[in-house]
Amino acid sequence: MNIALIGYGYWGPNIAKNIVASSKMNLYAICDHNPVRLIKAQATYLGQTKYTLDYGELLENPEIDCIAVAVETEAHYRIAKDILFANKDLFIEKPFTDSVEQATELASIARERNLAIHIDHIMIYNQIIKKTKQMIDKGELGELIYIDSSRMNLGKIKPDVNAMWDLAVHDLAVIDYLGNGQEPYQLTAMGEKCYGEQETLTYLTLKYNGFIAHLKSSWISPLKERRMIIAGTKKMIVFDDMKTVEKLMIYDNGIEVTSYQENPEYEDYAIKVRTGDLFVPFIPEEDALKNSLEHFAGCVADRANSISGPEQAIRILKILENADKCLHSEGLKYRNAKL
Repeated sequence: MNIALIGYGYWGPNIAKNIVASSKMNLYAICDHNPVRLIKAQATYLGQTKYTLDYGELLENPEIDCIAVAVETEAHYRIAKDILFANKDLFIEKPFTDSVEQATELASIARERNLAIHIDHIMIYNQIIKKTKQMIDKGELGELIYIDSSRMNLGKIKPDVNAMWDLAVHDLAVIDYLGNGQEPYQLTAMGEKCYGEQETLTYLTLKYNGFIAHLKSSWISPLKERRMIIAGTKKMIVFDDMKTVEKLMIYDNGIEVTSYQENPEYEDYAIKVRTGDLFVPFIPEEDALKNSLEHFAGCVADRANSISGPEQAIRILKILENADKCLHSEGLKYRNAKL
């Protein structure tokens, strides 16, 4: 399968590397409007692939089956629409588009033309998230209680999206995947524009049927964190993606409420903390981006829907749009009462 890449900036080189490493795809061409980036690509791949400054050349080439897009979010809709109208399957970085309206239109075009769209919600192709999903589906965690996520670093401030659209989108995709597409019925969001026109720090809280999720996203943290706590009534999980070993820790911990009397008084109730074993499973290391690309290749070959297709992306964009409205509203004003 011949695939071309548009965008060789921050993430594009990683996509190119994993396409080359895959047995399912051939890196047919690399495109970037910046000639300096193309020179960098040529220094890496030499004559292995073709190079162009104009992505229009890719659209007109019948030898190219599909195109991967790794450019700034504000250009996603325009480029993706051109690709679909050229009857080529689409692999695109997150977030899918700037709005639900744009995403819905692209999804409609893809359905009409029987084309695959795959959004690179990379975390759901991580082996640890797959393991967590298996545990939830088997009932090993019990009922979900809460999910708490911290995704923070220092720098890499983007001008076209805020920290929530850049970072929390990963965790929203994971929650959507673990919850089988369940959508929240309530949300609150707060943020701060410390530098530039976009929020560099955001806090997003979501209420689902049965559990709550809290997502912290920051470009101004002195520490780099990629940590998620997933708590169930039977077991609790900590996934720390910054660790080189012991990334996944499974705690056999929980809370038990018991009463030993037929007509108990208040003091007869006992709330007990149950502390069991700590288990660190061995999970073979795999490249999540390679898994994502190969899942896309399988969808193209089989004309199947991607698990991170436009339907999932639209659910996530709905959350982000509503969270933006919350960020930019006046909210509830609070003042200390005068004593």
